[in-house]
Amino acid sequence: MLNSDALKQLSQLKTDIRSSKEFAEGRVRGSNGKFGFVALVDGREAFLPPSQMERVFPGDRVRVSLAEEPKGKLTAELDALLESELDYLVGRYIQRGQGHFIQPTQNALTRWIFLPPKARGKAQPGDFIACKVNRHPFKDGRAQARVETVIGKPEIPGIEHAYTIAQYRLPEQFGPAAKKQSETIAGQLASVTAGRTDLSGLGFATIDAESTRDMDDALAVSAREEGWTLHIAIADPTSVIDQDSPLDQEAFKRAHSLYLPGETLPMLPCNLCEDLVSLIPEQLRPALVVHIDINNDGSISGSQYEFAAIRSQYKLSYTQVSRFIEGDDAAVPEAQKESLRNLAATYKARAAYRTTHSLAMEDRPEYEICLNRQRKIERIERRERNIAQRMVEEAMLATNISIGAKLAELQRGCFSVHLGFREERMGEVKSLLKTLLPEYAEKDLDQLEHYLALVKHLESHGDPQMQNLLSVLKRMLRPGLLDNKAGAHLGLGLEAYATVTSPIRKYNDLHNHRVLRAAIQKGDTPALSDTHIEALQNSLVRGRQARRALEQWLYAQFMQDKIGNTYAGRITLVTGAGLGVRLDQFGIDGFVRLNGDKKNLPAFDGKLLILTHNEQRFQLEQAVAVKVASVDLDKRRVAFELALENAQPDSTAKA
Repeated sequence: MLNSDALKQLSQLKTDIRSSKEFAEGRVRGSNGKFGFVALVDGREAFLPPSQMERVFPGDRVRVSLAEEPKGKLTAELDALLESELDYLVGRYIQRGQGHFIQPTQNALTRWIFLPPKARGKAQPGDFIACKVNRHPFKDGRAQARVETVIGKPEIPGIEHAYTIAQYRLPEQFGPAAKKQSETIAGQLASVTAGRTDLSGLGFATIDAESTRDMDDALAVSAREEGWTLHIAIADPTSVIDQDSPLDQEAFKRAHSLYLPGETLPMLPCNLCEDLVSLIPEQLRPALVVHIDINNDGSISGSQYEFAAIRSQYKLSYTQVSRFIEGDDAAVPEAQKESLRNLAATYKARAAYRTTHSLAMEDRPEYEICLNRQRKIERIERRERNIAQRMVEEAMLATNISIGAKLAELQRGCFSVHLGFREERMGEVKSLLKTLLPEYAEKDLDQLEHYLALVKHLESHGDPQMQNLLSVLKRMLRPGLLDNKAGAHLGLGLEAYATVTSPIRKYNDLHNHRVLRAAIQKGDTPALSDTHIEALQNSLVRGRQARRALEQWLYAQFMQDKIGNTYAGRITLVTGAGLGVRLDQFGIDGFVRLNGDKKNLPAFDGKLLILTHNEQRFQLEQAVAVKVASVDLDKRRVAFELALENAQPDSTAKA
């Protein structure tokens, strides 16, 4: 037995050892293996061995002690769990012998979590389940979970949708208070519109897809000597939905209408967004109407807005309007022809003006996923954007640009900002420019003026090397964000930008309507706090992730019977391991692995994202032919291989 002096010496030794170690805090990041990493707050990264990774979850905030390995690499040992946000798991119920587990699908969580006997409820092995994490491995030695919901069996039609909704905790049903409020709105509309100016005489019509029911904007365009006046009537749900009311709270929680394959999760109840506040033809509706004067050269000379009432004359489809613009005079009603001709002229002028003065978005094809009765993909229809879609988009851009400038003057609203290059990638950007475009290397590319000049230069340059540089630089851009302060949108080349044209689909648009109304009434609309902005942003990101996860699952199923088929594609990703390719016909992404043969490894230029393999050179946006090699349904991945040099894309392959 140790005496008191020995215990004191041992305690002092432990203290000395601890004081000699370097401690740091960070977030745990998982991997495809049993090991992980800790992203330290100072920007460094430390390796977390499997024995340590078993004690934590990806995303946990931890304190670790660090040890430096050969070649300067850091290895972490857990010291304390500071925070764990993972309390909910979705996955498949697995039984192995006497053991019962959930096999989660959360990113980077590769291990199974134990389900004790009393925590399994009515779930059966093979079921998809949602679980509550009730024991953390760091605290309790072993992770455990409890079944909360049985989502369903894998063979149930639509299980993919139900699973995705559960995984991302997407709100499906509106609460009782919001439903009750929505039922009272029909009676309010007459009184709301009674005191407003009726602007129906301007000749508004909606232009949407044939299947659209939540119509939130209608257009009319009149000619004037110096150009045109664009009139945009926008649905006005704020006239019947008060801030902080149950419906407003539900809309804020959703943040936007989420369009999943074969299903929509609307921001507002369907009786509102598809009926009572939708701009249905011949129905008097409250509206925010924006009038924009556009000069013959495409510049905007002024704009004003008012809260009025309108009756849309017609619901026109993109197909109808495109046919009319392309020469089919009978495609649209007589009453709309002059307005549509003016809209076409306005579009040409604005598009030409923005080509010179700002930046245009890439015109990429759209893919419509058509499901069968089992809610699997029956076919995928590729659709090129037609002239009508581009005309409407240009009108909406003009509206949001004009209103963005007004909100910036008011210093109120919810703005869409794009701040350019990621801060952590700016060193790479400068290095590339120093080599290829030294005249831009020392400019402040966070400033709109310099960023715009750089992109314009690269867009106008015919040199393939400059085109590749532009593609590489675009991979280093930050995502667009919402902000409660006006800021530049470098992606569009604008000083300020705020959207108002989709208030029945997007909460930030709904909020901006309230700010505009308050400005007219000389009142005050509470600003969205930083916390509100973060919550909206997180909801938007979660929605995009959910849609992408569901599409990947359905895509993997769809490609199963296409193994061996060859398709045309375009390179979207270049790494040292291979190429990411998107199929032209379906819009489906897959990966071509080229580093499998250790004796014939590809050469990779990490700066310019150029990969050379078997004397073939590959870079971003390059057209390639690929063959479907395999499909992993569990990981929902499609693997391609490069087609032989003389192989042609199979345009007749089974769709």
